[in-house]
Amino acid sequence: MFGTIIFILCFVLCIIFWDLQAKLRFFLIRKGYANFWNDFFRQMSSFAIMLARFYAGLKFKIEYGIPYTKLPERFILVTNHQSLADIATLVCAFPQHNLKYAAKKELKWGIPSVSVGLRLGNHAFVNRKGSFSETERSIKKLLNCPGSRICPVIFPEGTRSKTGELGRFHTAGLRILLENSNLPLVTAVIDGGHKIQKFKDFFTKLYGLEYRIKVLALYPHVSTKVAVQELLKKIKSDMEDQLMAWRKKSSASV
Repeated sequence: MFGTIIFILCFVLCIIFWDLQAKLRFFLIRKGYANFWNDFFRQMSSFAIMLARFYAGLKFKIEYGIPYTKLPERFILVTNHQSLADIATLVCAFPQHNLKYAAKKELKWGIPSVSVGLRLGNHAFVNRKGSFSETERSIKKLLNCPGSRICPVIFPEGTRSKTGELGRFHTAGLRILLENSNLPLVTAVIDGGHKIQKFKDFFTKLYGLEYRIKVLALYPHVSTKVAVQELLKKIKSDMEDQLMAWRKKSSASV
């Protein structure tokens, strides 16, 4: 518990400092800001994970079902979603790529480092109460973000899973990206984040938490509605199989 408290205090101080640093860099030197932010966010994410592992005993594991070197320079990443921490952990899992997210509009303001990072990092904001055309315009922006090795991220569930079980997969966001690009797909699965849904969970559930990510597969580009639906069915099935395998292994070791 004491180590967790130290981690939380350190992390709060860090995000305040990072928030100020990112804003000052933006207002004073805007040239090359996109590349600066991509590198800066990667460093922040790695440092935050390191703090959690050192002080709070976080067990963070990354597995690759395909060699990382085999991944293309650009792709669409499709993964499940359990926690805000997924953003930082995914960055660590793809250290040579710049991931761009479609976040809910409510995250645009008010959260130090996170909100400024989403705004200045050229991520998309989706208004869940807005029209489809508004959502489409926002998601399309992910395909034209400045910088190299840009990879849009889609959470097909559309929201975080509070139980860790996969929710219904929606095709709309992925179809928008596929219909407006020729990018292949990479899939990944996450587990562990659903245990830290609320701030108080960091005090009671973070210590010793096992947080896993596995990069599952690489798929060629598809574009038709039927092909996207069939591919998402397979992706969901593969994710469920991996989650089940992890949890069986965890139960057996208890």
